[in-house]
Amino acid sequence: MSGSPDCNIDRTFVSKFYFQTAVKKPSTTKKTYRNPIYLAKEYRKMLDSGEVKNQAELARIKGISRARVTQILNLLKLDKSIIDHLEQIGDPMDRKVISIRKLRKIIHLS
Repeated sequence: MSGSPDCNIDRTFVSKFYFQTAVKKPSTTKKTYRNPIYLAKEYRKMLDSGEVKNQAELARIKGISRARVTQILNLLKLDKSIIDHLEQIGDPMDRKVISIRKLRKIIHLS
């Protein structure tokens, strides 16, 4: 090393770090679920009114498969009393009371 022993004096610096004391949690929105019967009726109305040309176009708009559209529309084949009971739950639901999968199991029974 060459130079004076005080050559590092001009190169010193001071840093201050500030840490957040309380962590803020992001606000979460409450998740809602669609009633499958209302969803099926909405899809049927879109098809009947001519808003969409066919189930394939409906699937593209909603971002789901054509098979899924068929499964949802088949829920309207349920017994009228079951549909009426499910409509009383309302739409949207705050929790998943009934799923499309569970309803599909009873379509052939009614």
